[in-house]
Amino acid sequence: LATDPTFEANVVGEYVFRLKVTDAADTASCETAEVHVFVIPDAAIHVEMVWNTPGDLNQSDEGPEAGADLDLHFAHPLATGVDGVLDGWFDKRFDCFWFNAHPDWGSESPDVHDNPGLDRDDTDGTGPEIVNLRLPEDGQTYRIGIHSWFAHGFGPSWAKVRVFSYDELRFESATVKLQEFDFWEVA
Repeated sequence: LATDPTFEANVVGEYVFRLKVTDAADTASCETAEVHVFVIPDAAIHVEMVWNTPGDLNQSDEGPEAGADLDLHFAHPLATGVDGVLDGWFDKRFDCFWFNAHPDWGSESPDVHDNPGLDRDDTDGTGPEIVNLRLPEDGQTYRIGIHSWFAHGFGPSWAKVRVFSYDELRFESATVKLQEFDFWEVA
């Protein structure tokens, strides 16, 4: 029995917490208490990606190679890409992803919060992966992509992306099947 439980709310939405107190004979001592908590992003752009890998029979386990690893990408319009491919993905300065989790692509002032951040990276399960951008640049169009980095032998995954502007859902993708090494340009 946890006397000081904690819970990490990783995706936007409503969470319901219930507490039922019983004695040693399993007799309820009072009515079940219920609290509703609404998790709302506080960024101008909040992108979250989740996925399901049916071949992974225990998607909640953790550790190296414990599940499929999909990666969320958030690219600036100046992203040019790598290896001669001019698609903008994997750009070492202008693509926010696991290898470049907190790029500096905005103002040089540390008081201006105009750089994105990969605030959650899940390497072994179902996500979420989350990118936040507090202060977007005026007139810029950012791109969102998903890379099925490594399946670890679990087979294909089905990914979904939601984009919020503060508390408003602006975009929700269909669920898309990704094989290992596939890249999906979401939006």
